[in-house]
Amino acid sequence: MSQIAYEIAERTDPGRDPDKQVNEDAVVHADTPMGLLAVVCDGMGGHAGGQEASAEAIRTIVEQIKGAPAGMRAPDALRAAIVEANARVFALETSKKAGFRPGATVVAVLVHEGGAEVAHVGDSRVYLIHAGAIVQVTTDHSMVQKMVEHQLIRPEEAANHPDANKILRALGLAATVEVDVRAESIPFVSGDTFVLCSDGLSDLVTPSDILEIATSQPPAQAAGQLVDLANARGGHDNITVQVLRLRESARVSPDGAPTVVKTVPLTAAQPLPEGSSGALAGVVPPAETSGATLLAAPVGAATADAPPGVAAAPAPVPVQAPSTSVVPAPAPHAPHEARSGSRLPLIIGVAIAVAGLIAVALVVYTSQRPSHRPVELVPHATADAGEPALYDDDNDPSTPPVPVPPLGVPPLASQGVRVVPPATKVRPDPAPSAPPTDTAAPPVPAPTVPTALPTPPPAPPAPPTPPLSPTPTPTLPR
Repeated sequence: MSQIAYEIAERTDPGRDPDKQVNEDAVVHADTPMGLLAVVCDGMGGHAGGQEASAEAIRTIVEQIKGAPAGMRAPDALRAAIVEANARVFALETSKKAGFRPGATVVAVLVHEGGAEVAHVGDSRVYLIHAGAIVQVTTDHSMVQKMVEHQLIRPEEAANHPDANKILRALGLAATVEVDVRAESIPFVSGDTFVLCSDGLSDLVTPSDILEIATSQPPAQAAGQLVDLANARGGHDNITVQVLRLRESARVSPDGAPTVVKTVPLTAAQPLPEGSSGALAGVVPPAETSGATLLAAPVGAATADAPPGVAAAPAPVPVQAPSTSVVPAPAPHAPHEARSGSRLPLIIGVAIAVAGLIAVALVVYTSQRPSHRPVELVPHATADAGEPALYDDDNDPSTPPVPVPPLGVPPLASQGVRVVPPATKVRPDPAPSAPPTDTAAPPVPAPTVPTALPTPPPAPPAPPTPPLSPTPTPTLPR
């Protein structure tokens, strides 16, 4: 079988996690009698176990493809090689020493002149870039992918879900394994690019990032930039990527026309127009995408109505997001003008309602607001410092003075009332008690108060003071 012209580059890195500095990933490409073989494996089961499992899987797959019988179909040879790799990984002695069974995921692409065969087990991925669009060819065998398919979680929740690292299939976990191999070869044209990677890259680098880098750089630089980008965003796991750019078209169409159908802009599935079929059906022209990144749906299988070797237009399917999620197709939107016109009455109604509420609030606030008016209690007038006040009665000469009567003591001495000095307390003599009688006592007339106090008698003269006699001075004897 003749070889297809291609460019290929690969890079693997342990990542930034200090606990995962032993790189358990493995990557290889090889020319075989069946075509170019590209394989990526992601080992698991401990440092020694995962590294040995991925290396054994790579070695077995290359060996089996190179030694495949003549005349064997490429898809069958690829499936048989992965099944044999599972048996050899399952039989590794490392599983008994470590106490748990090692394993590995695998994704493989076998490119020949009739197309490209894709097979995988686990959550390692293959992306196809064609005509400015990118599509995820494989579907992850993981727990979160099943949850997304059954609508238990949203696609954007898959990457951060607690079960994001749990896979449902891997090499070496059981004596047998179910391998997903595409039923039909993927036709390609010159310039198409396959990107194979482990989950250490796909968890951190989005399909749009892969599209931009892989289409703007040669394969060697693109592989390096993709790994560097994953490390810059955390590098929580081993990172492996392989970029394969084809320089020839697959010889499956007599007229050499492209046979890969691209129908999905961005990450949403877009249904094909009715009656479209054959090559390039439903192609989104670059001018209509306004520079947006295009993600295409997986390539469909050929139908009975399509020419031999030409893939018919596939049914619209969801495209997985970087976190192994499937994005459902969005409902078609009405034109922008129609949407704007339908919202205008709603906007006007809301504006009127808001204005009414503001008016009612102002009325209520005005009616409930207390009003304060200053009241002048005492009239004030300004006057000069040298002039009397206007309302000063003391300085008014027209107002005659009012005489104040002198305070006098009524002559109570003439009435027989004894005058007691203020400092002496006098208790009045008790009145003699009248003998009890059977008849009612006559009313006692009220005493009359004299109008003047009696004059006190003059004080007797003081006795004369006797003269002082001289005191004799005693003489002291000598």
